[in-house]
Amino acid sequence: MVRKGCCRWYCYHCANGRLPFFDFSFATVGTTNFSQGLPLACVSIAFCENKRPVMGVVYAPMTDEFYVAVKGYGAFRNGVKLTHRTSVPLSKAVVEFEFGYPRSKDAISKMTSTVQKFMDKGCLATRQLGSGVLDLCYVATGRFHCVYSGVAGEGWKPWDYAAGLVIAEEAGCSMESFRQKPGEPFDLYSDTIICAVSQELLEECRQILAKV
Repeated sequence: MVRKGCCRWYCYHCANGRLPFFDFSFATVGTTNFSQGLPLACVSIAFCENKRPVMGVVYAPMTDEFYVAVKGYGAFRNGVKLTHRTSVPLSKAVVEFEFGYPRSKDAISKMTSTVQKFMDKGCLATRQLGSGVLDLCYVATGRFHCVYSGVAGEGWKPWDYAAGLVIAEEAGCSMESFRQKPGEPFDLYSDTIICAVSQELLEECRQILAKV
């Protein structure tokens, strides 16, 4: 099905006399986890047209999970289609975050106080895994309900976003930066991110993050 989607998408552009600009993003994500022997690391590959990802492939070898998505054709984990997630309020949400590597007192204060704000608002639980792409895949599967990063300069890079963006959106999730207008396309060069199972939950998170 994925192969058929790629072929149809490419033939459509060629038939309309437009050969698209292609680019690739390839990365190993979760390198600290990998170097420490932790299983939450993966290879991430994105296929882009005009700097927008249209296909994402993620493989986590130590958990043997293979994610793939093509824009307009859905997202899959180990061959099983990821269905759209049911929206949940923040009070029932598992919130994932990444602290990254900033170590200044101001950055540490911002990162830890933000987690406290989510807990003060009554979120169900918080987690930190250390692999941005897997964070997005886990929101797509419903293991987490939202993930954020970027409150203190610890935001991700384009290769952290690209494949996960296609997988998350094709699974029905919403992904935006803190400061963009609702509904605008996510910018791969953004230094902040919120990804949630629904736009409603994303907006709840944005209200907290806007006050950081």
